[in-house]
Amino acid sequence: MLLLKKLHKWLSLLVGLQLLIWLSTGLYFNLMDHEKASGNQFRQRPAVAQVDINRLVEPQLVLSRSKRSVSLKQISLLAQPYYLLTHQKGLYSHFSNNYSVVDAYTGKPIVIDEVMATKLAQSSYKGQGRINSAIKLSPPYDDIPREQNHVWQINYADYINTSVYIDAGSGRIIKHSNDDKRFVDIFFMLHFMDYGTEGSFNNVQITVFAIFTLFFSLTGFIWTIELIFNGQYKVNFGRRKRNLALFDKNEQAMGEFEVTANTSILDGLIDHDIVLSSTCGGGGTCGQCKVRIDGKVKVTSADHVHFTDEQLQQGFRLACQHDASEVEQLTLLDSTKAKKHQLELTHSEFVSPFMKELRFKVVGGYKLAFKAGAHMRFFIPAAKGVSIPQRLPEALKPHWHHIEHLEYEHNACSRNYSLANGHGQNNGGAEELMFTIKIQNAPDKIVFPGVGSSYLCNLSVGQTIEAVGPFEDFYAKPSSNKTMILIGAGSGMAPLKSLIEEQLHSGINEKSTKRGIYFFYGARTEDDLLYQSEFFQLAKQFANFNYFPVLSQPSAEWTGAKGYVQELLKLQIEGISQINNVEFYLCGPPDMMSTTIDLLKTKNVDASNIAFDEFTQ
Repeated sequence: MLLLKKLHKWLSLLVGLQLLIWLSTGLYFNLMDHEKASGNQFRQRPAVAQVDINRLVEPQLVLSRSKRSVSLKQISLLAQPYYLLTHQKGLYSHFSNNYSVVDAYTGKPIVIDEVMATKLAQSSYKGQGRINSAIKLSPPYDDIPREQNHVWQINYADYINTSVYIDAGSGRIIKHSNDDKRFVDIFFMLHFMDYGTEGSFNNVQITVFAIFTLFFSLTGFIWTIELIFNGQYKVNFGRRKRNLALFDKNEQAMGEFEVTANTSILDGLIDHDIVLSSTCGGGGTCGQCKVRIDGKVKVTSADHVHFTDEQLQQGFRLACQHDASEVEQLTLLDSTKAKKHQLELTHSEFVSPFMKELRFKVVGGYKLAFKAGAHMRFFIPAAKGVSIPQRLPEALKPHWHHIEHLEYEHNACSRNYSLANGHGQNNGGAEELMFTIKIQNAPDKIVFPGVGSSYLCNLSVGQTIEAVGPFEDFYAKPSSNKTMILIGAGSGMAPLKSLIEEQLHSGINEKSTKRGIYFFYGARTEDDLLYQSEFFQLAKQFANFNYFPVLSQPSAEWTGAKGYVQELLKLQIEGISQINNVEFYLCGPPDMMSTTIDLLKTKNVDASNIAFDEFTQ
């Protein structure tokens, strides 16, 4: 069922995209100038020959001279009568045909050469442009994709670049085309999915799309049936309330909470500031919002993916997949329950051209305890945003000169950001919460900048925002004496910096001052190296800490490592003799993460010794 859901989602993307294309191209067809779209702005009807019957050569005589002829008919070219002999006839004129032309008065064969093709084109053209080229072409053709015969292309130097196409065998004027028609042809290509430029809507692309749409409908129907059988489609009248009894992981009662019966357990708990870790938005894919309820409650396909049969019998379920109406009591499996906090910004500073260090204190003055590497979820309110940061220092403005100024409005959302300080377990918790956040740029007007990063990095000191957590999904193994190798890039600095500070300063692990710690960090330029002086100072202060910065686009003055951080790791890892005695901690861009994990797999590193943070923004 999970595979079916994934297939349905990917097919929805494909089908939805093509529907948007149909909608936009259909709207264009209704609004376009149909005269221009025809390509016939400068086309006129050629003069028709006035035939002197007494001068005509007998058709039978012409046929007798050409034994290969299938048929003969009289045509008019350049106001003169000619006989068109057909030697091979296709079903349609654009199909492959074989013709020859004979002067109807003299009986002499006529060849449609460049001179005659030019005259034929001129007879159908009423514009003021001069002819700048005449080219004999073979199929296929961009302007006339269905045409299968040799043609003459006569090009005019007018303001719309008119081209006249003449059949090289019969002298037939096939088509006029110009820039307006070519622009319209792009929309016809998109509308009819004619990506192979066959000039027809009866193509393989539409056939494949029809099959995909059929599978999309079938998977959606099956998914709907599954939801109905699982009771996840219900008709609800009003917002009925009910009491839900909660227990912690030690089976200690936490009290009863009133929740809306037709909402998911995950959302119902949020209303009481009890937030379970979830990064998929309630889609059932991350498997983090685990609870234990009555084992008789239905089992969804998402539950089957994340729990064993034994766990399902014990009542393990995902809170996002079940309504509060299904249960009367449940047990939270998290070691702590995350709550909402009001945070006040106390410090905001650029630490690189595109990254800021933000520091918050909890409104109310209490401390937050957390393991290094933890993250928090910020609730970003609906607001107006800008593509270029406010209060941008003069020294950094050159780095933003290529970013177009854009004002936009965004809806409310939530974003996860990792804590960058590693003192969350000292003296009851941290009084200050530090985050290192990269401002995600807008590539163009169509795509908004990063809503969460832009909003947070434009906050003024003293402003407040709601956040929930901390969530401890990425942390150093307790009481381990294995060598630590940390690999990061960009904003992946935050949780790794937190881990390093915890190991070197907090004393949370007595062995931390002895275990080897190697930090590989990648950036583009010297300006993008975060906390460089601090890490070099730590390397001097602690003999077990080693710092390896690497730049992908360094200046000529840079004397350190060059390239990508995973490439540097690949070189260094060859010197590790006891690789099973090493723990790897990764955080950074997806390409860096996947490449590094693949490298570690080739070195047979046990999966239990690889930890990575995929939530950092």
